[in-house]
Amino acid sequence: MQFEGVRYRGGGTTKAGMDCSGMVYATFQIFDTTLPRSSHEMAKAGKEIKLSEVKKGDLLFFKNNRRRSVINHVGLVTEVTPEGEVKFIHSSTSSGVIVSSMNEPYNARTFVQASRVVED
Repeated sequence: MQFEGVRYRGGGTTKAGMDCSGMVYATFQIFDTTLPRSSHEMAKAGKEIKLSEVKKGDLLFFKNNRRRSVINHVGLVTEVTPEGEVKFIHSSTSSGVIVSSMNEPYNARTFVQASRVVED
């Protein structure tokens, strides 16, 4: 959550600016875990799980570019509410690093995969 509010910067991995995969990459580096740098490659790491199984620390992947049908966005689960709402932090081009919900129609529509890269 220490990156919340950081502005968007393509290719960025620092508080000066970061993209979605840069934010996830930098977060995992804090915990001495190295992930691939791109969201497309991150999606190949770890174990794919059902959205209904996600918990804090899992990754959510999206395809939100109509021109290309590859994973191009990633978020990090921050909370699953008792009602089952999945909240995640990510870096959006318009708002920078923010917390969003899978209950938002756009996120539900563009979601393609959840993965667990760190086991308890």
